[in-house]
Amino acid sequence: MQIKETNLKFNGQLKTRRTTRRVIIHHTATNGDVPAETVHNWHLSREWSGIGYHYLVRQDGTIERGRPENTIGAHAGSEANKDSIGIAVAGNFEIEKPDERQIEALVALIKNIIKRYGNLEILGHRDIMPTVCPGKLFPLEEVRKKVKEEDILKSEAWKLDIIKEARDKGLITIDHDPDEPASKWFVLAVSLNLLNLLNKK
Repeated sequence: MQIKETNLKFNGQLKTRRTTRRVIIHHTATNGDVPAETVHNWHLSREWSGIGYHYLVRQDGTIERGRPENTIGAHAGSEANKDSIGIAVAGNFEIEKPDERQIEALVALIKNIIKRYGNLEILGHRDIMPTVCPGKLFPLEEVRKKVKEEDILKSEAWKLDIIKEARDKGLITIDHDPDEPASKWFVLAVSLNLLNLLNKK
């Protein structure tokens, strides 16, 4: 995943965000694509410090940097801004669906953010304030599911490795269900470790 640096100039001193608990998704409500620089100029014209979003996802899937990630944004009200990262997706999703490339890029971006901040709540602007943003056609649940899917697969990967090794060494004759109790996985892992130690002697 690549982030396109925009080198935007902000008015005044941006405040550093002390905590990060959520990602808040927006749409630009524009007919078609729009770059971060244009949004930056719109927000400057409102006498803001500059673009209120930390990232903007273009229609071709390009991710552009907006406000520096470690600073307080201006996108979801003063309370929500204090503990969130704001991501805007270019387009008006009241009248059209986002491009699949945008969804893929957005999911990759959120996963990247979570790697650095830990588990975060994923919200739409409408979950915070009385607005339709990011639009009725924006697949928020799909985004949440795709972000979570990889975490689930990663959490089960080590179990699948244990199953394969245990079968190869004759400890088990059938595959186990990854959702079985943790105690079973502990016993299997310990057994494999003992076998490996014995084989080294």
